[in-house]
Order: sequence, then C-alpha cells, then structure tokens
Amino acid sequence: MIDTPLMPVPSLPWRFSTRTVDLDLANAQGIETYYPLRMRVLSGAERFLMSIDAMQLGAVLLGDCRFDADVRMDIAELQKFYHVNIPLSGYLDSTNLRNGVTATLRRAVLYGPTGDVQLNRWGAGSRILCIKIRRSALEAELERLLQRTVRTPINLAPSVDLTRGYGLMLRNLALLLADQVRHEEPLARQEIIGGPLWHSVLAYVLAAADHDYRDELLNPGPSYGAPVVNRVIEAMHAAPQTAFTSAELADIAGVSIRTLQAAFRSYVGLSPMAFLRNLRLERAHAELVAADPSRTTVAEVAHRWGFAHLGRFAQAYGRKFGVRPSETLLSAGFANNRALFG
Repeated sequence: MIDTPLMPVPSLPWRFSTRTVDLDLANAQGIETYYPLRMRVLSGAERFLMSIDAMQLGAVLLGDCRFDADVRMDIAELQKFYHVNIPLSGYLDSTNLRNGVTATLRRAVLYGPTGDVQLNRWGAGSRILCIKIRRSALEAELERLLQRTVRTPINLAPSVDLTRGYGLMLRNLALLLADQVRHEEPLARQEIIGGPLWHSVLAYVLAAADHDYRDELLNPGPSYGAPVVNRVIEAMHAAPQTAFTSAELADIAGVSIRTLQAAFRSYVGLSPMAFLRNLRLERAHAELVAADPSRTTVAEVAHRWGFAHLGRFAQAYGRKFGVRPSETLLSAGFANNRALFG
C-alpha cells in the first residue's frame, strides 16, 4: 500500500483531464480532485492506468473516472461534501457507515459527510461518474424546496435504483453530464445551460434517494392560485434568457417548488420549466425567422436559448412549429433575398 500523506483539497481549474500510469501521481491527483485518500492496486493487475476528465459546475464537481486495474481506496470522512458514484460501465464495491453497496449500471452509491469511505474494489476498466456535491449547497437546496429549515446532515440512503422513476432520470442526467465533461468545449460553460444542470443534479439526488424529508418533498403542496403563476410568467417573459432554476422561480413566486408546480399544472397545464422551455422555443423561432442564414446557424440560436442537445431541440421545435429549425432558417434566407432583389 502506498502511504500518500493526507493534505487539504485545493481549488481546481474549471475543467481538466489527466492520465497517469504512476500510482504516486494517481494518489496525488485523487487527493487534489476529491478528498484525502490512500489508493492501492489489488493483486493480479498486469498494468495500471488512471484517467480522469473532470469539470466544476457550480457546487458540483463531476469526474468521469476509470482505472485499468482493480483498485482499492480508503477515503477520510467527507465532512463538507456529499458524494454520488454512478457507474457508466463495470462496478464498484464500497462501504460507508457499515453500509456495503455494489454500484452497477442499475444502482448508484451515495456517501454522506460522516464516516470514512472504503472503496473495496473498483473493477478494472469500470468507468464511473464521480459526483462531489458541496454539503452546504445540497442542504440549502432541500430547505429551499421545502421552504423551511431541516436537520443536517441529510440522512441519505446508501444507494439509489437507477432503473426507474427519479433514479432513472438521475442516470440519464449523468450520461448527459459525462458527455459534457469529456467535450473540448462543453456547452455547460454557458450559464443558461450549466446553471440549471447542476441544480438538477441536486434536485434529482434529493428526489431519487430515500431520506427523512423525501415524502414531504414529493407530495404537492396547496395551490396558491393564478397570482402566483402570473408573477412567474411575467418574470419569464421579461428575461427568458435567464438561467432560471426551479428554486429561483419558486422564490419569485414566494412559495415552495412543489406548490408552484401544482399551481402551474392547475392553471397552465405545464410545469414551470416546461412553460419556460416553450417560451424559449418561441424566442428561438422568432430569431430564426429574422436571421440571415449566411451569418447564423441553428446551433448558435439553440445554444443561446439554453438548448444543449441539438437533436432534442430539433424534435421539440418540429412538434411545436411543424418544420425543422433548419427549414425556418432557410425560408428566412429566401424571404430576405426576395425583399432585397424583388
């Protein structure tokens, strides 16, 4: 076992990638990126390679991590963080507070801020999205969702089923984030996209994992009527390009998130975020209609209005307007030419 000295975790660049076959360097990088830890390669490995692609997104650090050998890690108490490991391939056996969990494609593992963590076996070749969440941010998110104070730390269950419900939504989000982490120019760098993404990580973890407040969190509150909805709609129309989160919209309304969602479904028939997405589609459509196709691309317009995935943008656009966004842009070019040349 390599006895790497424990040291504080320094701040990281916004995004970085590293590859190393040196176990000492791997230990040092693991400490710098995540927590005080000691790492060793388990017997039988013919080679060792660690690869990490990591990105800081608000209060969340995402690491797409892989070892080409069976590895064990002993990690000191997380204290200021919660943590989620979601396998994208392979498996991870770990223990925290006497809870032993094997994380697989069907099950994620979670660690709270108390108790040491033992990663007993990180399977060779297993690719895992390691999500480090600032404790203060997750606890503040829960209080904002409930609109009241809570006892901390949050007693999260040690694992989450990734095959259904909010757990499946969390896994789908993890796949999207893993693609962003590995991308040379991630769209998440744009606040209109990155802000909602990391807040979604917090919300999905709180919705997917069992804890003392989950039933209260998921049960809709009473509707406060049309004035609440109108305040939020006015704010959206005034600044649709703003990277609103569900919590920020609830703050504008002066009610909890679940109460705002119930009010929107009652009066509008959509969730607040779905209404905002429709509004952004309308603004994107207006921009494409007025655009010069020699100077504007569909991708630029989509990203400007917060749509990170072009394929999904095109599908949503087609459902709403009956044509592809590229057809709208091309038609705008023909119209402009007719106006110029008669």
